[in-house]
Amino acid sequence: MHKMHSLLENHIFMTVIGMLLHVTFPVIVFVISSNLTFKDVGKELKNPLLLIKTFLVACVFVPLATAGVIKVLNVPLLLGGIMLISAVAPGDPFDLVEAKGKKGSISTAAVVMPFLVLLMPLTVPLWLWVFSQWFPLQLSISPGDLFVEVAPLTIAPLLAGILFHEFLPSFTKILQPILEWFFRISVIILVLVFIVPSGEAMAKFNFASYAAIFIIISLSLFAGYYAGGSKRKDRISLSVTSGLGNLAVIMLVTHVCYPRVHVLFTVFAYVIARWVVFVFWFMLLRGRLRLRGEKLE
Repeated sequence: MHKMHSLLENHIFMTVIGMLLHVTFPVIVFVISSNLTFKDVGKELKNPLLLIKTFLVACVFVPLATAGVIKVLNVPLLLGGIMLISAVAPGDPFDLVEAKGKKGSISTAAVVMPFLVLLMPLTVPLWLWVFSQWFPLQLSISPGDLFVEVAPLTIAPLLAGILFHEFLPSFTKILQPILEWFFRISVIILVLVFIVPSGEAMAKFNFASYAAIFIIISLSLFAGYYAGGSKRKDRISLSVTSGLGNLAVIMLVTHVCYPRVHVLFTVFAYVIARWVVFVFWFMLLRGRLRLRGEKLE
């Protein structure tokens, strides 16, 4: 335990881990999107109603619901601030990972995620200003800085994966398993590094904090699911997209606004708690379908 804390205080070690963190999730976005074609994405773009509903749920309902729950339950400001930033920053690289893992539509996630990232320079600064009026927080970010930070982690690997699939299919088939193994090993390393300090941060969450996380994530998942149309795969993809907040945006905004406040482990504690809520509802959905003689495919 002491050795781990010493490592976490080592600047070189944390720089390496930070680089690994920035590379790991774009890599898996590339791997997943390299199974898609521009034709697949084009089919989804023919459904503008889905994008409108995505905007209303992810960029309007989720921020308002999050602010309301945090205010009513009086969530501590450190965690509350993280949750507010997460709520206004949908469009996470993990959207594709969750869509694949939860049997959603990868092509839908591949359209919705960059759509939300492109909206970020407009929606995030506006919501941060609004929240700064509602809570004793000073949240602001430059639209340019925001896009420069987020686009390389989301849109760039997504487009690269599709381009590789289109123009270098043989090479892509060789590259995919290599990058999948890199992703698995990287995740194991990151879990080993962050699990103990993140667990310690989770132990400091009070009942209101856990209640707020459960309510907000549940509302986000349900709103996305029932706005997703008639196809279950689309519903699942929009659901997970609505429930996820961009980790890079959370870290960027908190660093810019509160440079002396260390939030990394609190952020990861929140991400773990959020993941537990995701798994809980996914297991219930799968169990409900099994009782009806159906299964997720």
